[in-house]
Amino acid sequence: MPFQRFHQDARQAVLHAQAAARDLGADQVGPEHLLLGLLDQPDGVACAVLTRHGLTRLSAYQMIQGLDAEALAAIGIDLAAVRDKLEAAFGAGVLDEPGPVRGRVGFSPAAKKVLELSLREAIHRKDDHIGDGHVLLALIREDGRAVEVLRAARIDPAALRDEVLTALSR
Repeated sequence: MPFQRFHQDARQAVLHAQAAARDLGADQVGPEHLLLGLLDQPDGVACAVLTRHGLTRLSAYQMIQGLDAEALAAIGIDLAAVRDKLEAAFGAGVLDEPGPVRGRVGFSPAAKKVLELSLREAIHRKDDHIGDGHVLLALIREDGRAVEVLRAARIDPAALRDEVLTALSR
């Protein structure tokens, strides 16, 4: 997706999302990484609204890691047991701090959809650019892993959407 209509805050959020995906060892940027990217923009509308609800980058990061562990547990994989076996075979800390993934990190289909929806949110509002608030509106609308993080943080996505729309109108 071309980023010409993206305002600087939204572009920076996307760049931070790519860095978050690399840091987490992901091979693609997902909606959850876009959420982390928004939280890396302290002067942005999205970050301000999210932090008012108590969501920080650190808490979101921890929830994303927890969602990964829960997904594995749901299919019968005990992450703690896997870690113990790997450390027994390869040494303590073998899974700690993996080096960042090198090279370009692409976007998952869900993340691409969020970026497309952010354009639709801006058009619907008759805004001439896509800002970080539009990206947050799109994340809520996409209802994927980022919304799971919001719900885990006890944030009502519908109420958050209303608050973002109000903030964008100022």
